[in-house]
Amino acid sequence: MTPFHLQWRRVHRARVLGFTAALAFATLIPTLSVRAQAVVAGGDFDICDFCGTLRGNTAFLIGRSGFGTTRGEFVLINAATSDQDVDRDGYTPGINFNRLYVSRIDDFSNVEDPARVIRGTELALQDVPRPLNNGNQNTVGFVINIPQGTPAGRYRGSITVQDSLIPIGLGPNGEALRVDRFFVEIEVVPDRGLDLVQSDSAARATSLLLRGRPGQTVSGVVRVANTGNANLTNVRFDATDLVASSGTGLRVRRERISFSPATITSVAFGDSSRLTVTVRIPPGLLAGTYNGTLTVQADEINPLQIPITLIVTTPGDIVFETNPVVGRSGDNAVIIFNGDPGSDYEIRIFDMMGLTVFRSEPGLEVFAGATGTGGDVIAAPDQAVRFSWPLVNGRGEAVAGGMYNVIVDVQQDGERRQLRSKIMVIR
Repeated sequence: MTPFHLQWRRVHRARVLGFTAALAFATLIPTLSVRAQAVVAGGDFDICDFCGTLRGNTAFLIGRSGFGTTRGEFVLINAATSDQDVDRDGYTPGINFNRLYVSRIDDFSNVEDPARVIRGTELALQDVPRPLNNGNQNTVGFVINIPQGTPAGRYRGSITVQDSLIPIGLGPNGEALRVDRFFVEIEVVPDRGLDLVQSDSAARATSLLLRGRPGQTVSGVVRVANTGNANLTNVRFDATDLVASSGTGLRVRRERISFSPATITSVAFGDSSRLTVTVRIPPGLLAGTYNGTLTVQADEINPLQIPITLIVTTPGDIVFETNPVVGRSGDNAVIIFNGDPGSDYEIRIFDMMGLTVFRSEPGLEVFAGATGTGGDVIAAPDQAVRFSWPLVNGRGEAVAGGMYNVIVDVQQDGERRQLRSKIMVIR
């Protein structure tokens, strides 16, 4: 590069001065010892390095997958004098270029993986090259559309401009005339995304459903899918307690829920990874539906949550909210069990001598649900029963401290059952 050319680039680098002002400024520079370029037959035009948004001969753009890049600009110069010949490859007075066009666009290839490309057809010129008169410049704006799903990274390609009427030739120094090109480097920024999909298909997993009996260990599988354009890292999992929908207050504690693997180091772009969720159902847990939330989190992305539903399918036995129960004034023993919605049940309580202490009033039913006058469901049926015994006998007197047998006659899965358990009352 000649000293004059270097000074020219410095003049244009800031893009503060216009073309005419830049040339005027260049005339103030002390005379430099440079080789004057020859007048060439047919004329020549140049794409000016360090003009527009070019740094050297490269435009650096940035954008997101599914959107366009930042705007780029390149400057075409038709030199009429030696001072205007920015590429120092020749000039010609009196020749205009009226049919300039983009003759070639090399695909923009990923620097690290050339198999990944942004096609050259994604170039969008915002200013069509106008006739380039002798001694003048034209600025052309452009953007590159980045297709949805383009992986993050740097992509590099080139754009070539020539005239459709004046053919390409060679100058005295062997360089091609009446054609020029510049490079474009696109930085596609990371746009991370994750989703949960079914274990055996690409369908989205909107919830996780598990079924089992009390005392069993049950598992379900989903896959963590990378839906963004960059690798997911440090994928981790959490869950809430699974709480009974019946309002009994029963729950499966978070500590009984585990994940395999516990974390996933990385999920590559376009890939997925298998996740197994395991729940250890406590022995004696009442039948019913238990609901909670599964949370999936990775670095540099918002967490994703889906519901977990555990259906305990086999009726359990009696569960007490607290056992032993302290018989202070106003305290109750809460007895919890399952029954078929709409069926009747009876509760009897005996002391250790076998004498009846308490019997529930007749006609009690498991809640069968409720509908409005138009037949719409106001409340769904509930198979869980939560009965409060106020720690009194049939005469309304407080019972003494001690151990008591509790017997519940109830229908479960269409059959009558007699559930038995013991509760301690402390006075």
